[in-house]
Amino acid sequence: MKKKINIIILGINDFSIPFIKKILKKNNSFNIKYIISKNNIKNKFFIKKILKKKINIIYTKNKKELKNIKYKIKNIDLGIIISYSMIIPYSIIKIVKFGFINIHASLLPKWKGPAPIYWSLLSNDKKTGITIIKINKNIDEGDIIYQKKILIKKKDNYITLTKKIQKIGCNIINKVIKKIYKNKILYIKQNKKYESYAKKILKKNGLIIWKENKAKEIKRKIKAFYKWPKTFFYHSKNIFFIWSIIINKNYKKNTPGKILKYNRNGLIICTKDYPITITIIQINNRKKIKISELFSYQPKLFITGNILK
Repeated sequence: MKKKINIIILGINDFSIPFIKKILKKNNSFNIKYIISKNNIKNKFFIKKILKKKINIIYTKNKKELKNIKYKIKNIDLGIIISYSMIIPYSIIKIVKFGFINIHASLLPKWKGPAPIYWSLLSNDKKTGITIIKINKNIDEGDIIYQKKILIKKKDNYITLTKKIQKIGCNIINKVIKKIYKNKILYIKQNKKYESYAKKILKKNGLIIWKENKAKEIKRKIKAFYKWPKTFFYHSKNIFFIWSIIINKNYKKNTPGKILKYNRNGLIICTKDYPITITIIQINNRKKIKISELFSYQPKLFITGNILK
């Protein structure tokens, strides 16, 4: 009987689940011994599926708990890190026969760090991609095993771009695992000339600051923060999430935050440069609605001439 490849996976979230499912489908060759998670997993249906396959899930809240897994992984062939937010101690990496690989959602060394998809969209990049690297002692600096470019289209947002990256990664991951096991990988050094860092996104990053944000920056925020934390502002003790805007370059610049118009055609608010017309909005956690619908039952919600902070 052919020996199975023993695998440990670090990271369970919306980004990593499709990869884990793909690896599980190849169960005639691969044996996932453990899945390590930093937090309790929200996807209960997926967890039930994992438990049915008798795969152990280990929760590690901090580095100390993470270090303790080294006593369980002496017979592991390969470690796979997929969107896992803790640094793996080298004492663990060296125990695993073929070390650890990391699946990263950018064209490394561009956008190293925890939030590459966000920063690709916020920076208006024309392309991004997926990179699989071998883990070393430094964050996202290991040699490249596999890399594939993806073009970012104008209509792409966080959700659509994530799906594109997942699709390419899922199509290649099982082949990469087998090549590593057979020592058939050609490793490529990263070119530090193109290095940049994608710092962690916080909820406050979604807040529009009218006197600081330009119209194009707001449009990019809507794309990047489409899933979380969304793009929002506060008014009349409510939080307003913006889902669609039009940039009005034909208007003269005015006081940032000033409401120029509010009618059935849209809500026009000044930014640091050009005014924007908001066409689809969401108040608090209610459903998304068109401004025309909002105006029909709340015509005095926004007053022309008022200035939003």
